[in-house]
Amino acid sequence: MSTSAEPACAIGAYVNGLDNLTDFQTRIGKQLAVVLWYVPWPEPFPRTEAERVAGNGSVPLITWEPWREASDDYVRAFLTAAKDFGRPLLLRFAHEMNGDWYPWAGDPVGFKKRWSYIYNVKRELRADNVALVFCPNHYDKTAAALEEYYPGDALVDWVGLDGYNWGEGKWETFDVIFRAGYDRLTALTAKPLMIGEFASAERGGDKAAWITDAFTKLQTVYPRVKLFCWFNINKERDWRVNSSPESQAALKSALQNAYFSSKM
Repeated sequence: MSTSAEPACAIGAYVNGLDNLTDFQTRIGKQLAVVLWYVPWPEPFPRTEAERVAGNGSVPLITWEPWREASDDYVRAFLTAAKDFGRPLLLRFAHEMNGDWYPWAGDPVGFKKRWSYIYNVKRELRADNVALVFCPNHYDKTAAALEEYYPGDALVDWVGLDGYNWGEGKWETFDVIFRAGYDRLTALTAKPLMIGEFASAERGGDKAAWITDAFTKLQTVYPRVKLFCWFNINKERDWRVNSSPESQAALKSALQNAYFSSKM
């Protein structure tokens, strides 16, 4: 258990477009250490966006989504461009592979084969600034468990978990969502760990209290979590921190604690 006030967990978010970055940082009263966004195959490496994020003093966290098959040339060109970016970069490939809502889910053998290929290309290119992130859902929705998808420590740089409080009849605390997955993942590997995506719905309970509890728990009972990314968009639910004034105030207050850092 960690109760230290020293910075131990970096602040990250998906802000639904980089034009929203400054406004989001103003809302939470802190600069983001990490900015998350999504790139589907076969789109090229987003150099302009990565430079903009780096110019903010933040590390890009690109979720690389294999919605379509792509050639060896594409993978090599993307990773070469990521290497040429020349600054730290987190690359979260084929996330939530143990869910049942993405086409890359349900085949742990195929997943590990594709992952190994990508990691070995990264290694061959000496793209040492790129850290590959293995990030399952917080619980298994496929017949195969998250452990069956894990490529092994030699082929992974970071691990993570995604999870949400959906509210509206299924109000769940941070512990209910993350405790079991956290215990399983920390038993599996000593690699650095992130919460790749998380947020709470506004309806169905007290979101402000949920936020306060979540960030208290991150400090006190989840010491292996070194980065979180808040999913800030009004989508399936209103996940935004500003879904209410009370929710925004709760997150802003929680992040003023020195435990949460604007630097990786």
